[in-house]
Amino acid sequence: MILCFLTTAVLMHNMIRQGSGSWHRRAVLVFLPWILLFTDAQADGWSKRDTADTYLSTGVRGFSGQQYFGPEGEIVDVHRIQEQTIWLSSVHAYSKYVMGIVQIPVFRKLYVQESPEDRLLSVQSPGDVDLGLRLHLFPGSRHILHFTALFGIPLGEATQSDGLWAGDDEYNQLISLGYEYCFVAIPVHWTAEIGYDLRSAGYADELHLRAGLSVYPWERLRLGVKADLLSGQGNGNAAFTGGSFGFAGNNRRYLLYGAEAALLLTDGMGLNFGAYTVTNARNMPSSLFLTSGVFFLISPSGRR
Repeated sequence: MILCFLTTAVLMHNMIRQGSGSWHRRAVLVFLPWILLFTDAQADGWSKRDTADTYLSTGVRGFSGQQYFGPEGEIVDVHRIQEQTIWLSSVHAYSKYVMGIVQIPVFRKLYVQESPEDRLLSVQSPGDVDLGLRLHLFPGSRHILHFTALFGIPLGEATQSDGLWAGDDEYNQLISLGYEYCFVAIPVHWTAEIGYDLRSAGYADELHLRAGLSVYPWERLRLGVKADLLSGQGNGNAAFTGGSFGFAGNNRRYLLYGAEAALLLTDGMGLNFGAYTVTNARNMPSSLFLTSGVFFLISPSGRR
């Protein structure tokens, strides 16, 4: 299993470094070690996730391309634009009503080269951290209504004069209301969420709309699609641009959508993968975003 994880990490790093061209062929190589391992795994289903106290996930995400969306939504061509991020996230259930959330971009590497003759701009830094709580207002077996509050802590590098920032240098508060529904007759899970990000330091507030649909074709496999719409409200400082090249920009806008998969290898460990694209955007990179990680399900010590 350790060999499979190391192989996946190396292949994902090469996929991001080499760009999105022929990414589907390299993706097969990423999945193959785990598919071979999965054929020897025992199938107990996803029941442990429903009773786990803690969901812990870590992995790598990024992209490599040659375009980004400018402040008016225009496509800006560059010679190279790239991100590689190692991330860590955790959700811990204090009870069936209260959950703690931690989201940490542990290490980010950003690169931009506007033309072959220009120097390569780069930044290596942690990203901004999100800490928060999720309250299950109605924690039913089929219907779940929850309220989430996240508090952003600016730890990312945001001092470079060229605007290549790994963070936004501001404290923000994202509040959201979500609804989940689990069908009984078929293994399908549907989610929807609306949120509002209260930003500061000249950034415009942001409206978030999210939706997702997951199916379980096998007991240990989840396949899903998701969409995330973000719209800047234009109420920030009009003279403040934030970061450049689609990183940490002010008054952002985008529609992000894609597909993802999660594979349960054992009772307490699995893998997740995702591929997403962006359209109708402003102040955002324009590339295929890839993510790959491993997650752990920690058994309850006495759910209240």
